[in-house]
Amino acid sequence: MPAIVMDGRALVQHLKPELHRYARELGDKYGVTPKLGAILTGDDPASIQYVRNKRRMAEELGFTVEIVTLPSSDATTARLLGVIERFNLDPNVTGILLQLPLPPAVDVHRLFDAIAPEKDVDAVGVNSIGGFYRGKWGRFIPCTPRGVLALLNYFKVPTDGANALVLGRGDVAGKPMALILGGRLCNATVTWGHRHTRNLAELCRQADILVSCVGVAPPDRPFLITADMVKKGACVVDVGFRRLASGQFGGDVDFAAVSRVAGWITPNPGGTGPMTVLALMQNLIDAARYRLGLERAIYSV
Repeated sequence: MPAIVMDGRALVQHLKPELHRYARELGDKYGVTPKLGAILTGDDPASIQYVRNKRRMAEELGFTVEIVTLPSSDATTARLLGVIERFNLDPNVTGILLQLPLPPAVDVHRLFDAIAPEKDVDAVGVNSIGGFYRGKWGRFIPCTPRGVLALLNYFKVPTDGANALVLGRGDVAGKPMALILGGRLCNATVTWGHRHTRNLAELCRQADILVSCVGVAPPDRPFLITADMVKKGACVVDVGFRRLASGQFGGDVDFAAVSRVAGWITPNPGGTGPMTVLALMQNLIDAARYRLGLERAIYSV
């Protein structure tokens, strides 16, 4: 049987009414309109697309967005620290998003840790990591892992005791995803790999859940994950996002071929991307609620 397609766009439509309800409550009951302060550097097509999608959903919910855009040549650590500090001090800014990638010379971890913890809606700063590192929810869960968790839950992918392989060690996807899957929220047994991992195909074939967050194709083939690398019936989650040679966007997984082997699979685009945007809005709502002394919002998924 063909794989169950874990359609992120459909799940977004399922959850949107719940986000609208929380957004109306913030406005009608408390007079609060969440505001996202976003920082975008350079001209990476995937980053530009993500920020565009985040702005669109925020405005649909009635939130406001301020985007500071800098060319790579102007995006120094000092300049970006200044923007973060301005957002930190602005009482109208509820959450701060530093869109990756950044220019190589920038001290990205210094920037992460400069974001005020109560506004760290992508959970990248040192004060945010402790929650999911210790196997708990914490203040925020990073947006991409939060979106993946919702997909796994909605499509009833069993995680307890499953063998999971996470590829990628970025701070907003691969690294937190490995910690969260292996923690008390999911109870999977996790192998964590990357582009330097040996015997990658063999490890992939052992995985009940395969989450690929690489975003770069190998030199010898168009996709990192091919059908012969996937265990029959496995869940394959494609987080990698890049522009293909055809000019279209795609990911790490050969969707057409792998969908004939896997039990569950995310499309790309249309899988984890929309859920990442939705999770950012959920975290932004939570940031506003925490400021009011409320608990985080609870959703049906």
